[in-house]
Amino acid sequence: MKKVWLLLFSLFFSFILIDNVEAASASINASSSKSTVIVGDTVTVTVKISSSSNLGAWNFDVDYSSNLTFVSSSFGGLYIADAAQTATTKSKSYTFTFRAKSSGTGKVSISNARVIDFDTEKNMSVSKGSTSFRIMTQSELESTYSKNNNLSSLEVEGHNLSPIFDKDTLEYSLELEYGTESINIKATKEDSRASVDGTGKINLSEGLNVLKIIVTAENGSTKTYVINATVKELDPINVTVDSEEYSVVREKEFLPNVGSTYQDTVIKIDDKDVPAYYNSITDFTLVGLKNKAGDINLYLYKDGTYKLYEEYNFNQLAIYLLEMDESLLPSGYSKNNIKIGDKEVVAYTKEGLEYPIVYGLNIATGEKNLYKYDAKENTIQRVESTSSNKEELYFNIILGSLGFTAVSYLFFITLLTKKNKQQKNFLEKTMRMNISDIKTDKDLSDTLYKNNEKLSKKEQKKSKKENKKKLKKEAKKTDDDEMASL
Repeated sequence: MKKVWLLLFSLFFSFILIDNVEAASASINASSSKSTVIVGDTVTVTVKISSSSNLGAWNFDVDYSSNLTFVSSSFGGLYIADAAQTATTKSKSYTFTFRAKSSGTGKVSISNARVIDFDTEKNMSVSKGSTSFRIMTQSELESTYSKNNNLSSLEVEGHNLSPIFDKDTLEYSLELEYGTESINIKATKEDSRASVDGTGKINLSEGLNVLKIIVTAENGSTKTYVINATVKELDPINVTVDSEEYSVVREKEFLPNVGSTYQDTVIKIDDKDVPAYYNSITDFTLVGLKNKAGDINLYLYKDGTYKLYEEYNFNQLAIYLLEMDESLLPSGYSKNNIKIGDKEVVAYTKEGLEYPIVYGLNIATGEKNLYKYDAKENTIQRVESTSSNKEELYFNIILGSLGFTAVSYLFFITLLTKKNKQQKNFLEKTMRMNISDIKTDKDLSDTLYKNNEKLSKKEQKKSKKENKKKLKKEAKKTDDDEMASL
């Protein structure tokens, strides 16, 4: 180890301490990780020092062009001063990371290099390398891409296409015998940098199969070749749904996949066996229909009618949307169309609220519910009672309470008025009976009557007794006076 440090020390004073005789050679080469770098991206440059002789110590600088920015290195910087850790070291590598700043040619080179032989402790002759790469903007790079998205050949193994292939003819037809389950499509691209999808073994169903072969050029532009492969049907079942003609799918393997809540079954349509799916919870039966373009979709089948089946999945929850029962809606919601995934559906929205409401059937439970839909998270949540429902409920309770209070108050007033009237009538009757005997004192009875109206309920009872006493007293006085006069 002591010798290693002596070698490293001598590297910086080589002109003074050692003989300037060159005994061996070493090379310092650079290589980049990319041949083309996009402005803003990084590139890694590897610098390797090597020799057929044992390396002792070395130093060198790493230079770079002005359209690059130094980011980092495995040694820590751009100046390297290092020494071998063993007596048999013949190479050592370092990595440097740069970021591209602007278009042009990026260059990383080696300068001021010195290497000392471990065995002789003499300077080695050094060859210094560099690496260059192209720096481009994204738009500049894309402008260099090939636009060629043509096929040079297209064929179906064992069959003839109509018309004969031409790279500018995009649609072909092929008729196949009943029972044909698959074909093998072969295609050759005109440009090796392009890519092709839709070739190889392709499974077929009875009727029309629209097969697409898509060629994508290096620049991303596409061209689609179409083969309309028709497999003859032995006994087709043709139906019309919403003025469009379909054929019933009679091969199980061509039915689209459906959730685990459905079981495979076979039903009869026009006295023919048809593969189907059945859900015992919802009592849904699904069959496959194929349109003229060869697309197959599931339809809800019941009593000879067909309705497109669209199941919406949210995590592990599968919902079949139903026509909205507007009586279930909270107040303030209006009908609108929204998108769930790539499909447009009917929903109900309310100004100021983020989540629209849909009405659907839970495929797993068979329950019908209102659901709030969160488009950002693609989730739904069952609506138990919205805030508007609660507010409306509270309002109705309060309104009902106020109404009950008002009715009770009116009833009480009416009852009190009636009772007062009865009391008044009673007093009047009593007073009339007695006043007939004391007609000479009518003013007194009127005064008592008026005062009585102003008294409270308790006071009225008390006043009534007092009135009777006064009336009796006055009546007795009158009798006594009459007797005295006689």
